[in-house]
Amino acid sequence: MTRPATEHAAGVSPFRTAWFEVSKLEPGVYLVSEPGHVNSWLIEGSTSAVLFDTGLGVANIRKVAEEITPRKLLVVNSHYHFDHTGGNRYFSEFAIHRIGAALVSKPSSPELAEGYMAYTKRLLEAWGPYREADDLYFHLLTAERMIRELPEGFDPDGYRVVPTIPTRLLDEGDVLELGGRKLQVLHTPGHSPDCICLLDEANGLLFGGDTINTGPIYAQLEDSNLEHFARSTARLADMASAYRRVFVCHFLRFDEPSALVREIAAGFQTLLAGEAFIRENVDCLNYPVKEACFEHFSIFIPAGEPTKL
Repeated sequence: MTRPATEHAAGVSPFRTAWFEVSKLEPGVYLVSEPGHVNSWLIEGSTSAVLFDTGLGVANIRKVAEEITPRKLLVVNSHYHFDHTGGNRYFSEFAIHRIGAALVSKPSSPELAEGYMAYTKRLLEAWGPYREADDLYFHLLTAERMIRELPEGFDPDGYRVVPTIPTRLLDEGDVLELGGRKLQVLHTPGHSPDCICLLDEANGLLFGGDTINTGPIYAQLEDSNLEHFARSTARLADMASAYRRVFVCHFLRFDEPSALVREIAAGFQTLLAGEAFIRENVDCLNYPVKEACFEHFSIFIPAGEPTKL
């Protein structure tokens, strides 16, 4: 079955490319999705725009961003990990929290790229039966949730993330002025030491990076820190009256109310208190993890050696 494009909250239908799906969720706010992989966000003011993350880099996200907006574009990375910075190479300038500057400038390992392409193969194998079941019974999937084959001409065996050098460093409290829209930088370490969120308080929007997610939250990585994660999510929960919607960077539930942040903050406290239900699982690179399970999300923690990115 061919699924038609759907209308969104802002009343604008998405347009699609061979790899990206774009949807306008609010005035000046666009989801630029690599469905099933990672979500980037384009946030537009009257004079300039921010592209929050550049995705995997398997296709040219700059072309898509420039189709969305004619305004001057500032790329901002939520953190240094490959799935948020892979498209940096398409831009001459980008910003990251100063802790991430050295990290994003280092080459990623071939094993990481190979591991993620192996995950992509497993994802596509699982997708066929999942979509068939949805077509027959559930009818939940929309265009921005449709997993795609890798782009034509892309060689998964040759996939690498190119190291890039930031041209601007960000700090806690910095404000990005876009013309009629301000984005405040919130340093939220935990998933990685350089993680940030962006707060658009005037419009009640939080762009959660990898600090907030609707599936497993990755706290099992070599440079993750559970205590820092708990403090960051508690801070965001304390600020929840400042925003009504949270936009996240992974999984197919990418738009949530602020109540999710309060749930996540409480979940980290439950986990640190040793009171969470925990089961065995694997992460996207097939490393064993322990998973603390909650109603609307879960948290991955190391089962043994932490996952290396």
